[in-house]
Amino acid sequence: MRIGSHEVGVLGLGTAHFAFREDLDAELSIAAIRTAVDQGVRLIDTALAYSRRDAPGYAEAIVGRALAGATAGPEVLVATKGGHYRSGEDFPVDGRPEALRSHCDASLSALGVERIGLYQLHWVDPAVPLSESVGALAELQRQGKIEMIGLSNVDRMQLEEAQAVTAIASVQNRLSMDRPEDLPLAKLCAATGVAYLAYMPLGGAAAAHADSGVACAAVTARHGVSWQQVALAWLLLQPNVVPIVGSSRAETILDSLRAGELRLLEEDLALLPPG
Repeated sequence: MRIGSHEVGVLGLGTAHFAFREDLDAELSIAAIRTAVDQGVRLIDTALAYSRRDAPGYAEAIVGRALAGATAGPEVLVATKGGHYRSGEDFPVDGRPEALRSHCDASLSALGVERIGLYQLHWVDPAVPLSESVGALAELQRQGKIEMIGLSNVDRMQLEEAQAVTAIASVQNRLSMDRPEDLPLAKLCAATGVAYLAYMPLGGAAAAHADSGVACAAVTARHGVSWQQVALAWLLLQPNVVPIVGSSRAETILDSLRAGELRLLEEDLALLPPG
């Protein structure tokens, strides 16, 4: 899978849990990122909002530390997001151009880079015309602060409105086997050359496992794989979908990556939701 000129492989590593799980220390999180990269992950997804109460930009800083000095190794596309941030226990949305400029500068500093590979509008701000928010991202791109522009948590009309302003490289929305409602937008993205990044691709772990029920159990038994691999392989039936998987354990990262090798059979697909 490619996003722009970047080959990103079949899965991306999400980093929200590094910030929101207070029991994860920085060194464990850094080790998880380095393990993922060592195993072939070429997309790391983060956000300004992935912060701890006392540490703004926490996850971005972890990503920056993990990748620091790795310029001689494989190229990794770092995707982050602005227009949404943490303030104490609140997570305001602010899509004003001046806010996005400030957020981008904060992310550049936290990541320790001069340019962000993929910068995404985290949420559409209902108080700000989308064209103004996207226009601000286009200006950041012209200034060389970001390479590509993406959107998150958008519908088809919002995507088309943004595309009328500038080129959109990616859409990141929630999509999983137990929450397939956004598949039509994923298919549209595939038809128009826009990468689709699926967050929460396991549907919230326990929920996905429960909802898949007997059907998923039959498929996992046939192939001798985990239900997580089946859920990810179902997503990978779409040629432009990159699931964003959050993990802090090497075993989980390796298990998820094996989903790229799983080929679902016709009899499997007959048991699973239409893809």
